[in-house]
Amino acid sequence: MRGRKLDLQHWLFNLTLMVMGLLVVGFIISALTTRSGIEMNLAGEDLADRARLLTIQPGNLESENLETAFTDNRIEVEVLNGCGIPGMANEFTNYLRRYGYDVVRFTNAQRYDYPRTLVVSRGKDFDRARLVAQTLGVEPNAVENMPDPSLQLDVTVVLGQDFATLTSYREIISSGQ
Repeated sequence: MRGRKLDLQHWLFNLTLMVMGLLVVGFIISALTTRSGIEMNLAGEDLADRARLLTIQPGNLESENLETAFTDNRIEVEVLNGCGIPGMANEFTNYLRRYGYDVVRFTNAQRYDYPRTLVVSRGKDFDRARLVAQTLGVEPNAVENMPDPSLQLDVTVVLGQDFATLTSYREIISSGQ
């Protein structure tokens, strides 16, 4: 009787170890295959409609007022590489940091087929996104308002395939960053 009880205990112990091992392996695989970044399905007419609604009229963006408004409270930004050119998120991160932005994260976007660079407001203050767009040389109609408090940042920049046309990229190239 005692031998059966020990066999059952060993069997339960081994089963518990195997289940825990499978869970650990599952977590490791999940961590390795999960890509960071945001999923934004912005294409075609949907993007054009939203861009028309969010277009900043010329003259409404007064750079002196925006710059002084944020001197005491740094703008937290994430930069996502949506163009597929290695190192671009890092280059633009360095650029934004030189201008005093707090880039809290830079990584690849979930995909690399963004035709144009987007600046997305993640917090309550849309002017922060407009200032980042202005700094990068992104057209005002490429500024989106998609608040997401769970990200705990102000602005997301998704570098698109048009990155080389941005005034900021020309500065990056000329400074030999």
